[in-house]
Amino acid sequence: MAAGVAIADRLGAIQQTSGPAIGRHAYMAIVWLGSRWLQLENAGASAVPFTQYRLLKDFGWEKSGKPARDALKKTLANLQEARWKGEVNDPISGKKTHEDHFGIIDRVLWPVVEDGRVERVGYIFLGSWFLEQLRNEAGAYLDWGVLRDLPPIARKLYGLLENDRFEVMDDAPQQEWQAYWLGEGLYASIGSTCARERDNTAAVMRAAQAISERDRRYSFERDRVQDGGRTRQQLVVMRDRESRARRSLSA
Repeated sequence: MAAGVAIADRLGAIQQTSGPAIGRHAYMAIVWLGSRWLQLENAGASAVPFTQYRLLKDFGWEKSGKPARDALKKTLANLQEARWKGEVNDPISGKKTHEDHFGIIDRVLWPVVEDGRVERVGYIFLGSWFLEQLRNEAGAYLDWGVLRDLPPIARKLYGLLENDRFEVMDDAPQQEWQAYWLGEGLYASIGSTCARERDNTAAVMRAAQAISERDRRYSFERDRVQDGGRTRQQLVVMRDRESRARRSLSA
């Protein structure tokens, strides 16, 4: 997933190849950047304007002072340094055709504040790969207002759900659904690393509850299914089919 959008189907697995490890603050910054760029409604824009005050406010850190400003500055610097590798697949055959090497941020014009005022405008210049995804609307918009307040595991689960394909429900055409096996694959995808499976399952269910409380389109059930002679558990996700229009971050 990339900042506010899902990666186009032709792009396969993505992994970081160099630079500082990307943590939850950098992940939030990526989503914030994509959301802000979309709000500009200018396909030619290559930079996202910001003020320290607005950035801190959007992160919920407006009362944290200089330590929060320094943390955000370091987060953007780490994101600028990080490099990534992605597989580019043929859209028809699905076979790998290229490897794409890229960064998310090109450079940051950080506003210098000497008198304590944090309203001076700065600019974050986005990398060409990131801009390509945004300009081609390569997936679903992620609601910053929802994502910001979710705990880490719920944040990753929400990104997975928003960018996955759901099927229309036969008995309720206004809703769609998808099911996920409760197992190692899902646990790894959302960053749940408990030693016991039941603890990982509990973490998933807590994440699901957090999502449903903040995005009312979603509801979740845990179901037991017979699979090859054994009983397995799956997470059944139901979602309203309402338009997921871009919502303002100013609310």
